[in-house]
Amino acid sequence: MRTFVWALMLGCCMAGAAGAAEKPLRETDLQEFRGQYDLADGRTLTVTQHRKKLYAQMNGGPEVELEPAGKGVFMTRWGGLRVEFDQRDNGNVAGVRLSGPEQVARRKD
Repeated sequence: MRTFVWALMLGCCMAGAAGAAEKPLRETDLQEFRGQYDLADGRTLTVTQHRKKLYAQMNGGPEVELEPAGKGVFMTRWGGLRVEFDQRDNGNVAGVRLSGPEQVARRKD
């Protein structure tokens, strides 16, 4: 049963990534995701944009490229970090959820 659940989760992630690849993101599509987010454990997630790509940085550490994996969802190339943005209907981003231990971050303003 556990294998089935993992396979199902992997299939969903791959389908999301394939769907995101069909419509390339424009630089303006990524602007709302940029910013700093306070994590529950006291760390700060900084999301920056370089051309048509987003990068995540934790507490001034190295930047890691994020690849689209669905609407408002990005993952690192190796799948170690999943970043899901809480994007409102008007396009504004209120927060972000990271994979792993459920952490919700609120945007700094």
